[in-house]
Amino acid sequence: MRIILLFLSFLFVQSNTTAQLTNSTESKEVEALNNYVFFANECTHGMLIVHGLLYRFNQDLNKEIDMDSYQVNFYSNKDLPTDIFADTWFYDIAPYDWHKKAKLSSSVLPAASARELNLLSDQLKAIVVDINALRFSLEKLVSADMNNQDNVLAVYQELERATTLFADFHTQQQKLRIGLDKSYNILKPNLDVEFPELINIMDNSYRVSLAIMNTLHAKTDEGLNEKIEKLNAAQGNLKNTSLESYNSTRLLSGEVQGHYKNLQTQLVKFAEGTNNFYFTADVPAEYKMYGKYYYYYNKDLISKFNRFGIGIVFEINSILDYLKSDQLRYMELPHFYQVVYPKKIENIDHLSSTAGTLTILPTKLKDREVTVANKSIKVDSNKVSFKLYDHMIEDGDVVSINFNGDWVLENHEITAKPYELKVQLNPEGKNYIILHAENVGRRPPNTMAVSYRYNGKKKQIIMKADLNTSEMIEIIQMPK
Repeated sequence: MRIILLFLSFLFVQSNTTAQLTNSTESKEVEALNNYVFFANECTHGMLIVHGLLYRFNQDLNKEIDMDSYQVNFYSNKDLPTDIFADTWFYDIAPYDWHKKAKLSSSVLPAASARELNLLSDQLKAIVVDINALRFSLEKLVSADMNNQDNVLAVYQELERATTLFADFHTQQQKLRIGLDKSYNILKPNLDVEFPELINIMDNSYRVSLAIMNTLHAKTDEGLNEKIEKLNAAQGNLKNTSLESYNSTRLLSGEVQGHYKNLQTQLVKFAEGTNNFYFTADVPAEYKMYGKYYYYYNKDLISKFNRFGIGIVFEINSILDYLKSDQLRYMELPHFYQVVYPKKIENIDHLSSTAGTLTILPTKLKDREVTVANKSIKVDSNKVSFKLYDHMIEDGDVVSINFNGDWVLENHEITAKPYELKVQLNPEGKNYIILHAENVGRRPPNTMAVSYRYNGKKKQIIMKADLNTSEMIEIIQMPK
C-alpha cells in the first residue's frame, strides 16, 4: 500500500517548481499566471487519488449486492491525509499553498485580470474542498447497515453527487484556463520567447489533444473526425521537427532531448488510442459496464496526456521549465467520475448508449469499411426491441453487433431461434446498429434478419457483412 502511495507521491513532486523567469515586468506577470496553472494541475493530481477512492466505494458496494468487482486500487481513507489538497505528502507544494501563492502574486497583474483569475481559482478551490469532504460522508454512509435499502440508496446518491462535483471541477478548470489564455495573449506581444516555431508546434500538439479529450469528456462525437485529422497533422509536424535543426546547445542537452523524444512517443500513443476509440470501440471486459467514453478517456488517453503517465503536458512543461521560458504553462485534465449500479437497483430493461449526441455515422470499424444500408429502420418509440436470427439455412454465422458505438453483442452465433436485443435510442442525433461478421459461415456472406415493430406492424430487414465490410443501418424515430 505504502509503495503505491510513494510512487504517486514521486510523480506528483516532479517538475513542480516554477521556471526561474527574468526580471522584466512581463516575465513577472507570466510567472504570476503560471502559479494559477500549477494550482489547477496539483488539484487535478489530488482528484486522481479521490477518483480511485470513489471507484473502490462503488465497486465494493456493487460486489456486496450482486455485481463482480474489478478493484483497481487498494487504499482507503485511513491510508490518506485528512485533506488531500492541503497536505504536502503528495506534492512539493500542496494545491492550497499554490492557491495562496497565486493570489499573492496576482498583485503584479492588471487589476481586472487579477480579480477575474482570483474569483475563478476561489471557485475551483471550493469544489475540491467539497470533494475532499465527500470522502468522509461516504465512509460514514458505507459503515451503516447495507442490508437496509434506504442506506444503500443514500450511498449511491452521494456517489452521484461526486459525479456532479467532478463535472463542475472540469468546467471550472476550463474557465480558468481560458481566462489565463486571455491574460497571457495580452502580454505575448511584449515577450521575447525563444524558439517560437518549436513552441507553436508543441502548443498545437497540446491544443488538438485537449480538444479530443474534451470531446470524449462530453461523450459525443461532434467534430471528432476533423479533430483526428488535425491530431495526425500535429503528430507529423512534431515528428518532422528536429531539435538539431535549431543549432542550440540548450536544445541539444540530454534532458531536453529526453523530454522531447518522449513527447513525440506519447503523441503517437495518444493518436493510436484516439483511433482505437473512433474505429474499433473495443473496451476490456472489466470496463464494459462503464462504456467506451469512460475507458478511453480515463484509462487509455489521460495517461498519455497528464503528468501521472509522463504524458504530453508533463513533457511540454518540462521543456519550458528547462528553457526558463516566458511561456504560459499547460493545464492537465481531471478524470470524470461515473457511478455504476448493480442490476438489483438498476433493473436494466433496454440497453442505452454510453455516447451522448452522435452527429456522424462511422465509415470504418475494426479496420473494415462500413457500408450504409439503402434502407433505414423507422420506429415510433425510443425503446426498440429487435429480434435477430438467421432467416435462411443455419450455416454457423457468428456476428458482433455495434449499437451507437458500443459492442452490445459479441461473437454470437446466429440461428433460426431469434435473439432479442432491446435498446433505448438517444433522444437527439443519430442512432444506428452495425453488423460485424466474425466469420462468414459455410455460405458467404454473413446474413442476418432483423425484425421489429412499427405502427403495430411487424417489419423485417436483411443485413449482410463479410470479412472486408460491415453493414450499418440507421434507426430513425418518427414523430407521432
